[in-house]
Amino acid sequence: MITFAGLCVQEIVQTYSDMLIRIAVQQTKSMSEAEDIVQEVYMTLMKQKKPFANESHLKAWLIKVTFNKCKDYFKSSRVKKTVPITEDMSFIAKEEQIVLAEIFELHPKERAIVYLHYYEGYTTAEIANLLEINVNTVGSKLRRARMKLKTILEEGSKV
Repeated sequence: MITFAGLCVQEIVQTYSDMLIRIAVQQTKSMSEAEDIVQEVYMTLMKQKKPFANESHLKAWLIKVTFNKCKDYFKSSRVKKTVPITEDMSFIAKEEQIVLAEIFELHPKERAIVYLHYYEGYTTAEIANLLEINVNTVGSKLRRARMKLKTILEEGSKV
């Protein structure tokens, strides 16, 4: 049996699939593409030769690879100009679905930072490391995203 950071592949899939799909959905706005991307992440994991120091290292690696696969998706010819958000997202809590539509209006890099900070609880330094960008850039993008979300939510509540 193949194990990574003390977990077998089945345990990894059960533990991290929902999180990875949420990341891919909020990046691609497509459930089917998100599922394909997560499958690619697991295929990449199976090819991984270097051991993981611990489970948090494995989680960070999975998140980083998911974001990279999403970037690859946007570079590929599979991308359509617009993707409707009409697919079944029942795996996401109703409260999250309400805010998710507003989050989709943010730039993909801002969405990634918002997701990692508020949904996964990462600090700005950890996000900077995961996304390989400057800590100050993470802080400014997070502030900008908060301001945009506040404006979007305020405009929505006035209607």
